[in-house]
Amino acid sequence: MNASTTTERSITLQDGRRMGYAVFGDPVGRPCLFVHGYSSSRWSAGWTFSNATLHRQGVRLIAVDRPGYGLSTANPGAGFLDWARDASALTDQLGLDRVAVIGVSMGAGPALALTATHPALVTSTTILGGMPPVAVRERWAPASRADAFYWRLARRAPWLLRRLCSASAAMMSTAARGDTGKLIGRIERGLPGADLRIFSELLNDADNNAKAAFIADVRESCHQGGAAMADDLRQYLRPWGFDPVDVRRPVHLWHGLEDPKVPIMLARRLADRLPQGTSRFVPGGHFASFAHRDEIISRIADE
Repeated sequence: MNASTTTERSITLQDGRRMGYAVFGDPVGRPCLFVHGYSSSRWSAGWTFSNATLHRQGVRLIAVDRPGYGLSTANPGAGFLDWARDASALTDQLGLDRVAVIGVSMGAGPALALTATHPALVTSTTILGGMPPVAVRERWAPASRADAFYWRLARRAPWLLRRLCSASAAMMSTAARGDTGKLIGRIERGLPGADLRIFSELLNDADNNAKAAFIADVRESCHQGGAAMADDLRQYLRPWGFDPVDVRRPVHLWHGLEDPKVPIMLARRLADRLPQGTSRFVPGGHFASFAHRDEIISRIADE
């Protein structure tokens, strides 16, 4: 899995928890923290972004495991501001005084929290298909029926959600250790057309060994069980601890116009609340922004 260009490490935080991360691209390039989404891990960066592009643009992508995923110790009940403190500790230990940030899907809240609380550290933030804040009693639902069901459980039956996420994680972990072709095929059959096209293009990047990185991502996202998945959903139903208007650094928001997981109306509202935000609403679904991944990396390299 690009062993020659990828390093995996972890740090120990002040309270004894571990925080795992992997480095992709140019090992001495411009640093950019990558914050993965729901049911994912540091290895998400290995199949969604091209190592060749990262090297060509001189970008070092530092992909962090959020709590309860991959190598990072769980931190039950913690919020986005707690993650921002952890990420700041990581940049301190790595000797980084300026970083760009990418937040994918449910990595949006943590990414924006770091930007809001550490404006001197973060140069810019890029949000890809990001989940915005929602009001406590706000009624909304994604177009995906399966996702809508999970969100209903998060609101009404969190105990059942935890069981379901645990069962899902166990099933995916078993599948990732078996016939990986069957696993990828099953995932592809569940994707809408627009997302299937981009997902297939990403995984067929032979130079990036993307299929191996994707399987590693599935394994790492599940090996601690499904508690982190349930925590993700519950966390987005609570107040963030800060307001998007507090984010006083440039934020570049990319979102698919037909995103079945994160309603476009929520993404537009988030864009309107970011004081230094720019937005690109592009054709496609939840993976739509990755069709523009070279442009995204080029912009980070130029800033």
